[in-house]
Amino acid sequence: MKLRLILKAKTKKNKDVSIKFNVAPKKHIGFINFINLALHQDLPITLSFEKVSKSGDKEESKIAGVFKFQGKDTLNLQQLNEEIQEEQRKRKKQHQKRS
Repeated sequence: MKLRLILKAKTKKNKDVSIKFNVAPKKHIGFINFINLALHQDLPITLSFEKVSKSGDKEESKIAGVFKFQGKDTLNLQQLNEEIQEEQRKRKKQHQKRS
């Protein structure tokens, strides 16, 4: 299964634009847990960016935003969470068999 973060916006001429970021399979559980935490706590989330140079220096960007998550379909969200956990269990079992 693939999991993507999709950001959407509108231009001044009211056209839709979007960008999609793949969430690596290793990060699925952490990403879903973060989303669930944000939904259940009902607290704002801060979005910011970090620039990392080739030498490893980190610098926080001057762009940031605050928003709240809203659940559209809680049953579908729970089903997605269960599917991801089941996939993780299968991967662990396969890894253990190889070892």
